[in-house]
Amino acid sequence: MDPAKTGALIRALRKERNMTQKDLAERLHITDRAVSKWERGLCGPDISLLEPLAEALGISILELIQGERSSRAEEPNQVEAHTRQVLDYSQNQLAHKLRSARKRYLCLLAACLLGAGLLLWRSGVLFVIDKKPSPDGQASVTVYRKAFELGGFSDFSLKDATSLRVTGRDGAKTYITYGDCQYRGLWWAPDSSKYVVALQYDDGPYLALSWLDAHRESNLNAYLSMGVEMTELRKGRYVNGTGFPEIQYQFLQWGLDSASMLIYYAFEDSGGALHDGYFWYNCESGAVDAILELN
Repeated sequence: MDPAKTGALIRALRKERNMTQKDLAERLHITDRAVSKWERGLCGPDISLLEPLAEALGISILELIQGERSSRAEEPNQVEAHTRQVLDYSQNQLAHKLRSARKRYLCLLAACLLGAGLLLWRSGVLFVIDKKPSPDGQASVTVYRKAFELGGFSDFSLKDATSLRVTGRDGAKTYITYGDCQYRGLWWAPDSSKYVVALQYDDGPYLALSWLDAHRESNLNAYLSMGVEMTELRKGRYVNGTGFPEIQYQFLQWGLDSASMLIYYAFEDSGGALHDGYFWYNCESGAVDAILELN
C-alpha cells in the first residue's frame, strides 16, 4: 500500500459521496483525526478497517490498497497478484501490531520490575541479615547490611554498613547504623528488656548493650574492662610497663536473672602467653565474678 495514493483515493471518493471526514469516521467508529491522517498520507488504515472502509467508499479492498480504481476486467494472473498484495499487506499489518504489542509489553514489564525493585530496595528486604524477636514477642530487631538514611534506604547509596531497626513494644521504630563492620550476633535478655549485639570491626570486636525501654545503648566493652579492673586478671600482667594488654571479649549467653551475662575473654601477657577463660558480668551492678582461666 502507498499511503499517499490510498489517502488521495479516500479523499476523492469521500467527496464524491458528499461525506465529511467526521461522517466517514462515524461510519467506521473511529475519530475524524484518523481519517485526516489517511488522506494526508501519514499512515494507512488498519487491516480491520479495510472491508468497512471499502464498502463505505463503494470500492473493492484491492482498489483501496492499490490507491486507484480498476477500469477494466482483471486477468487471472492480475487477480492472483492482487490477492498476494492483500495477503502481504495483512501480514505486514499483523507483524507491525505484534511488534508494537511486544514493545508495550516489554516496557510495561521493565517498569513493573523497576518499580518492584525500587520498593524492595527502599523496604530493605534485599539487605536483611537477621531478625530477632524478643522472648515475649512484643519487640524485635531487624539487622541489615546497608546504611540507613532518614529512616529508610537511599535509592542511590550502595554504602555497606551494619544497621538495626528496633521495633519497640509500642510499635515505635528506632534506626541505628554502626558503619562498615561485620555482624556477629544478637541476644535478647530473658525478660526482653535489653539485648546485646556483637560486631567485628577491623581493629577488633565490639559489644553494644541496648536497654529497650530506656532507649539507651552502652559500650559493653568499656564496662567489662571497668569491671575487670578490680579483679585478679589485672594483677601482675602489665606489658613492659606500658599498661595492661587489651582484652578481647565475646558474649556467650544471658543468665536467667536478665542481669548477668557469661563472657569469654582472651589476651596475651608480656611474655606472649595466651590467657583466656570465662567470667560472669552483672550489667546492673557492674560486678565481675566467677573468673575461670582456661590457659
